[in-house]
Amino acid sequence: MANWFQQFLLTAAVLLLSPLALSAEESNDGSVVINPIKIIEPEGQQSKSDQAKIDNEVFEAGFFLGMISIEDFGTHPLYGVKASFHATEDFFLQANYGRSEAGRTSYETINGSGINILTDADREYSYYDVLVGYNLFPGETFVTRNLTFNSAFYLIGGVGNTQFAGDEQFTLVVGTGYRIIFSDWLTWNLDYRDHMFETELLGHKKRTHNIEFATGLTVFF
Repeated sequence: MANWFQQFLLTAAVLLLSPLALSAEESNDGSVVINPIKIIEPEGQQSKSDQAKIDNEVFEAGFFLGMISIEDFGTHPLYGVKASFHATEDFFLQANYGRSEAGRTSYETINGSGINILTDADREYSYYDVLVGYNLFPGETFVTRNLTFNSAFYLIGGVGNTQFAGDEQFTLVVGTGYRIIFSDWLTWNLDYRDHMFETELLGHKKRTHNIEFATGLTVFF
């Protein structure tokens, strides 16, 4: 009984004090045999994801398509072009030009086709603006385990000019957007904008909110 207890203490001491992390086992003749513990290396290697990112380009240009709700005149297709300058990783300047065409008001529709508040030419709606953007939540979009795109959710705002109903109106613009960088030269954008200006077109002065939803592609150069 004493011999077994002594062998147990010797084995425990070797395991605790050895810097090489050895293991012990008892042979047939009762002696202690020390064997090193084998370390099993994993066979697989960690996969690396491919990530599209911008190199050193700071200019961006492209087109957009979408819909705009012209207050009192319905929602209609919108198209235009945009250009951006990325001053830093967080801030960028953007210029936009868009065109649409307003429909008929509910007043014109209810009172028949003979009443027209605007001529066909006056229903053309166009704008240009200069905006400042801020990348609020830059991050990554994982399409698959091995395919990752850089992306950013941004805030944007600025001023511009709207031509509608034969008049030009100073316009405030605020909105948000989401950008995914497909490669070092191609991006996809999804934008929401509110174009605000004052008008007296329907007999009283009021501030109108003209909501835009648009998507488009841009290239870096």
